[in-house]
Order: sequence, then C-alpha cells, then structure tokens
Amino acid sequence: MPRIDRRRLITGAMAGAAGFVGSGITGWPADRTPSASAQSAFDLSAGTPGCLQIALMFNIGAGYDPAVGILDTLGSYGVPATMFVMGWLAEQSPWLVQQIAAWGHPVGSHGYVPPELTSRSDDDVAWDLQAASRALTGALGYAPGPWFTPYASASDDRVRAIASSLGLITVGWSVGSGDWDPGTSADSIYSNVVNGAFDGAIIELHLDAQRSVDGTAVALPWIIEDLGAQGYSFVTVPQIAGGC
Repeated sequence: MPRIDRRRLITGAMAGAAGFVGSGITGWPADRTPSASAQSAFDLSAGTPGCLQIALMFNIGAGYDPAVGILDTLGSYGVPATMFVMGWLAEQSPWLVQQIAAWGHPVGSHGYVPPELTSRSDDDVAWDLQAASRALTGALGYAPGPWFTPYASASDDRVRAIASSLGLITVGWSVGSGDWDPGTSADSIYSNVVNGAFDGAIIELHLDAQRSVDGTAVALPWIIEDLGAQGYSFVTVPQIAGGC
C-alpha cells in the first residue's frame, strides 16, 4: 500500500479549501464523548435497546498510515462496520475509500477538513459538508449514503440543522475506544470498548490514528470475540438506525 505523507496531504487539502475558516491546523484534537446534554445535537447516537446489536464505526482522516489489516480482520469475522472518511483524504487516497467499499462497508462523511464545525460560520459548515460529499462521490464513483459524523464529535443543533438541510443524518457515538490517544495500548482500547459496551451501542474507533496499527488492529479481534460471546451481533450504523 502507498505510504501516506500526513503533512503533505493536510497542506494540500488546506490550500484547496476556498473560503475555509481558520488559518491553519495546529494538531488533530481527540474526538470526545458527547455529554448527555449534547445528545440532541445528533440524529443518532445509539440503537434501540432489546436488539442485542452493536455498531462499530471507524473515523478516518487523521492521516497516519491506515491500519488496512483492520479490513482483513472485519472480513475474516464477517463483521460489518461503517467507515466515516474525511473528504481531503478521499481526494488524496481514493484507493483507500475504494478498498473499504470493496469489502462491503458503508462509507459515510467525516467532513472535509478541520477545525471543528461548531466554531465555523453557517456558510463554511455547508461548504465543508458539500465538499466532503463531492470528494467521497469522486472516490467511490457514486454518491455515499446520508450518514455524517462531525470531526472531533463537535456538533450542536445549528450544525445538525445545516447537515439536515443538505440531506445528511448526523451520527454520534455512545462508546469511545480512546484509540486516538498516542499513549494508548491494545489492552486499554479493548478495556474501554468491552467495559463500555451495551445493547444498542455505537462504538467509535479509528482506522488511521497514530496507534491504529499497533493498538486498534491488535485489540479488534479480542473485541469482536468477547462481545460476540456476550450475545451481541454486529451491524452497520444504517442497520442499527432501523431498530430490530
């Protein structure tokens, strides 16, 4: 697989973002768990209890080498996942989006570029979401589904309303793996997920964070096996949105 030059990709994406609010990127802040008071900012953040379903979602766009072995693991276990890809990465590495789709995983939008949408104007939020949709369509060869999760989980009623006006469903998550943390480990990722899991949980992971290769990819088989042993079935975000 081609090696991704994170600094070059981010610089290129920023240079092409006409009207982008913010003068530059100083880092990739961690996605954060939305508080109970913020749940109204999402159209979906958990499934219906009683279905014994769990949905794995992977956010993609941090720009480190992608842990493509995760796709092999999901395939070997027959587990579907929903992959939320940032638009700049879809433009720079369409092969990755195409490989995800070839495995049969739904592709959703993770926005086009940072910073957080809640800090940006209405026009810029709309531009970002539309640019991401165009980038994903270009990579896939067809329009992606309506599923969108905001960068850094930064959403509010305003952002959700703009997304809705563009035909997007704003997705949050109910269990964070913590795999965005450079200091994390496979053991801690496993513990965060398995201890936090519940009926209807949407679990957030990353395909291209700093520790995805030696953390997320290592923990994933343990997570799948242990949650499966507890009686959970794995479904996509579109499926968990449909109830039992």
